[in-house]
Amino acid sequence: MKELKDWFVPWLTTARKYDPSILDVAWAHPDHARLMLNENPIPPSEKVVQAVADAVRMGNRYPDSMKRLRAKIGAQYDLGPDNVALCNGSSEVIDAMMRVFMQPGDEIIMSDPTFGLFPPRAELCGGKVVQVPVRESDLQYDVDGMLNAINEKTKLILVINPNNPTGVFIDDADLERFCKTGIPLCIDEAYKDYNPEIPSKASLIKEYPHVFLSVTFSKAHGFAGIRFGYVLGTEEMIKAFNTMFLPWNVSLMSMAAAEAIIDNPAEIQAKVAHNNRWMKKFYEAAQGVGLKPYPAHGNYMLIDASMSGRTTAEILAAAIEMEKIYLKKIGKIHGKDGFFRVTPGLDEENEKFLRFLHNYFGK
Repeated sequence: MKELKDWFVPWLTTARKYDPSILDVAWAHPDHARLMLNENPIPPSEKVVQAVADAVRMGNRYPDSMKRLRAKIGAQYDLGPDNVALCNGSSEVIDAMMRVFMQPGDEIIMSDPTFGLFPPRAELCGGKVVQVPVRESDLQYDVDGMLNAINEKTKLILVINPNNPTGVFIDDADLERFCKTGIPLCIDEAYKDYNPEIPSKASLIKEYPHVFLSVTFSKAHGFAGIRFGYVLGTEEMIKAFNTMFLPWNVSLMSMAAAEAIIDNPAEIQAKVAHNNRWMKKFYEAAQGVGLKPYPAHGNYMLIDASMSGRTTAEILAAAIEMEKIYLKKIGKIHGKDGFFRVTPGLDEENEKFLRFLHNYFGK
């Protein structure tokens, strides 16, 4: 008789795993500052809470496709409701896009580093992940390197804009070079709301029907635990994603929360202002102790502390021991250890981080 593992699809056991176990640690230690996972530290407003509470009272009913909400979202991009597919956070987009476009043996091209959920979801479809290192000088996308990696097996290209964890925006001209390949292109705008002065790239889908955008409310909106996001694309693209998504993938409560915060943009603006104010302070403080912070265009900052001689593991352990703060582990970049990432928390938590920088690196 076969063992159970022999019944599994072969790529189930070989795919990389996305490890969220730090959340178990963080929930078990509520006195520690959660500066490691790009969460928004400001809870939902009472308007959002009330909208969710009202929706719970209808929780015995299946949700509809929420055309009203899709229309409101589409209007923000000069698009219609049929250009929008709702989903359970952009993590659902990541999973669905692999299954929409990739078969076993197909390839997806992305940067190195990138958001850690993309490679496992591709590999769980039997796909091959082709990662091209970012440029060493500025951590910008190596556009030529990524374009040169295209072959007949390439079925997807990923551009996170700004990139995670580097925080770097891609130049518009370079982004268009990817569009012109004709290969399906995911533009992930998870952190777009922190940069209201930079237009969304949603207009590209009108000229390039193989382009789609992934958007989440987990960041600037503060919905990481509520779970809401959406895909933008042509009507044909959206039909494909809706076919791949499970029916009723977004709850009434999540849709109610999303509509409430869209109708109250001041809530988003206040959260963005809090984040961006502290990003500036973090940048100046890291520079002040001799580290190399990269300009932050999201709710996270990548910091190169390799010149200090400390490893990433040593830095993270010291932050917990000295100030009870969790920072994000970042693997070696171009062979260098000592990178880490930080996300602003509440004011008193951020003051702890500044104190940690001063006491650990400044002496």
